[in-house]
Amino acid sequence: MKYIRGFLMAWGMFCWIPCPYRQWRMEDRRAQIGMLPLVGLLMGVILCVLWKLMLMFVSVGPVLAGVLLTGAYFLMTGFIHLDGFMDCSDAIMPRHPSLEERRRILKDSHSGAFALICAVILFMVFAASLGEVYESAGLPLFAAVVCVLTCSRTVSAVSVLVCRPMETSQYVQTQGRGRETAAPVITAALAVALSLCAVRGTAGDMLLVILPAAVTVAAALVAGFYDRKKLEGMNGDISGHMITLSEMAGILTAALMI
Repeated sequence: MKYIRGFLMAWGMFCWIPCPYRQWRMEDRRAQIGMLPLVGLLMGVILCVLWKLMLMFVSVGPVLAGVLLTGAYFLMTGFIHLDGFMDCSDAIMPRHPSLEERRRILKDSHSGAFALICAVILFMVFAASLGEVYESAGLPLFAAVVCVLTCSRTVSAVSVLVCRPMETSQYVQTQGRGRETAAPVITAALAVALSLCAVRGTAGDMLLVILPAAVTVAAALVAGFYDRKKLEGMNGDISGHMITLSEMAGILTAALMI
């Protein structure tokens, strides 16, 4: 029951789609973080269904399709990860501020120039990548998208659970090793394994699933390491930055492979 409640808590917090049953228990916060990749898998499936429906019933060009799919995806997230991405961009992009100044910028609710510039680039890459592959949609590409959205949250969830948090982070009480740490890894491994079984195609089709997922994991690890080094700790904004940046890298990789 703990992991079911954790999944519903994660759904309610990290997904804009209304959760059918909402119950908050502080003692299940670690399970909530552990179930974050399952929420990503769910949103990946929904995005691919929407993608398929657009191909079947809506006559739009690749540019507009890329914009619509990008907007639909970020709307599903409730923009919560995008908020962390923009906060971290403002805090870590400038070279000279001290640690105290970086953390002050991170907590500032106003968006600076770095946040806006990075957000524009993010949307451009996302929309262009999805538009590039819009009409090439098939099971291998859908599986790649699901794996990217799952793997990005896996690295983020494990980082939140095991890395030293900032003193001001809401995740101070979730840090530590335990069975919840294995849940994200198991979810990602199952997502990739099931995707490969479903594809059952050529080596190229299999690579289209594996390589974007691998690039996503690598990008999330690099972003997380750099962010934690700059800010000396882990928090929710860094988690959002890791997810958003790594997904951009994974989707771009899939587009370049088509």
